[in-house]
Parts: sequence; structure tokens; C-alpha cells
Amino acid sequence: MSRKLFRAYYVWPDFPSISLSGESCSLNCLHCGRTYLGDMEPATSPERLVSLCEELKKKGAKGVLLSGGCDSKGRMLNLEKLLPAIRAVHDMGLIIKLHTGFAEKALAKEIVGAGVDIASMEMVGDAGTVKHIFGLDATPEDYLATFKNLQDAGVPHICPHVCVGLRGGKLVGEFHALDLLAESINISTLAIIVMRPTKGTALAHIPPPTGADVESVVAHARKLFPDAKIILGALRPRGSEEKGGKVERLAIELGALRGGIDGAEVPSREMLDAAMSMGMAINKIQAYGVLPVDFEKRVRTEI
Repeated sequence: MSRKLFRAYYVWPDFPSISLSGESCSLNCLHCGRTYLGDMEPATSPERLVSLCEELKKKGAKGVLLSGGCDSKGRMLNLEKLLPAIRAVHDMGLIIKLHTGFAEKALAKEIVGAGVDIASMEMVGDAGTVKHIFGLDATPEDYLATFKNLQDAGVPHICPHVCVGLRGGKLVGEFHALDLLAESINISTLAIIVMRPTKGTALAHIPPPTGADVESVVAHARKLFPDAKIILGALRPRGSEEKGGKVERLAIELGALRGGIDGAEVPSREMLDAAMSMGMAINKIQAYGVLPVDFEKRVRTEI
């Protein structure tokens, strides 16, 4: 019997992130505060997006993450005007992962027409958390509607994100988010991310979720999605500069392993050692964690 694989994903440099809005965002969410937009390459015009992706491809990129800020309704800034350019990027042969923001049926169809391979968005299971963190008057059903629209339009791979501890480090709505997805969405990969107290944000000093919290959410997801790939995303406490530091980082990683995770983005050495001690073989993949298994032949891998 073959050993189960643990997929270790390393995003940079083969899958760089691009912000379609630069550093602009109308929401200024409590856990982000536009901080993460500054870490992405900006491309706010069709011409810049195409030229940037041409440059990245020449340097060896295999795909891109297209993300960015949102308007006051939670819709991705500049997305509609950039869809023809996204199609051009697809035609270059790059794998495209898009953070969609809220998408009505018409936009979902245009996203498919642009050649997007992977559509992702956070799935939030509590309206109070949506209001408190994002400042949006939206419900879990509004989030689910976007995933349904993307699925009905024919997006090849739908990969929701569920954040553990988004409500100030506490579990509020995570299980409900997973339950809603399980009712109607055919998930390619589920990314479990963890609220990260980030310097310069309103939540910089709150305690992050515990390893037990992460384990419980992953275990619930594993029960609901026995055949889906479930990964621990890069957005989680990972360093000594954050409250909790490296001890909490390892507790979160080990909790995810106990819950039944299939892989992780940028896992620590300790996480890899723990996976191997559980009888898992390590497959290192130069890509983002939601990369479909059947796309792995298009990227660099090492077992």
C-alpha cells in the first residue's frame, strides 16, 4: 500500500501575486488594513497586467494569483475592465487563480470566459463577523451565492477559503461556513487559513486561535469533504514577530495535521517532520496550495 502524500507548497517564485487594484481597497478590513496589498505586484491597467505577466513568464513563472482590494460592496476593484487582459494572460499558458470578490451570475460567466482556472474567495459563516471585520452588510448566504454562481457558470476549480478565528481569534461561524459549502458546492480544494495578528492592523495584538481550534475546524471539514484536498494556507501565524510566535505556529500546524490536512503552504521543518512521523511521504510542489492535482504535471515537483 502506498504512503499518503503530504503536499508541501512553495508559492514563490513560480506563482507570484498581483493586485488588480494596487494598494487601493474601500473596505480596510480589521485583520488586513490593506497591509497585504503592499506585498503584491500592482497591475491596475490592462496593458500593465499583460506586460507584467509576460515579464514573469520569461522569468519562469508557471501561474499567477490575481487578487486586490474591493469596493464598498465587496466586489473586486477593476476586475471587469481587466477581464480581457486576464484572457490574454490565460492564452500565454499561465495558470490563473483569481480572488473573485462577490460575483453576480453575469460576472461569473465573464470570469469563465476570461479563462480563469481557479476561483477563490473567503467563505464566512456568521453575519456578525462579516459586519465586524469587513464592514459589510452581507450574510453567509451572500457568500454562498457567489460560489453557486461561479459553479453554475462553469469555473473549472472552486477553492473556498475558511478562516479559523476571524472573529478576533475566536471560533464563530466556521462550522456553519463549511456546512453551507457542503450542501451545494463541488470543491476542488479547500484552504483553511488562520487569523494572523498582523502588525499595523486593528487586530495586531489579539491572541490567535489555538492548535485545538484549528484541529476542530479541519476535522469537521475532513468529515464533510472526505475526497477533497484540504490544505493549510500561508495566511496563518508563522513567526516570532507575531503574538504567540513560533510556539503557536507549530501548535497550529500540528493541529491541522491531527485534523486530517493533506498539505500546507510553506510548512515549517517541524511540520514536515511530524507528517513523516505519521507515515506520510513529502511531495514538494512549487505552486500555491489550491493547485489542482491534475495541474501538478505543469509545475516543478519533488518527492
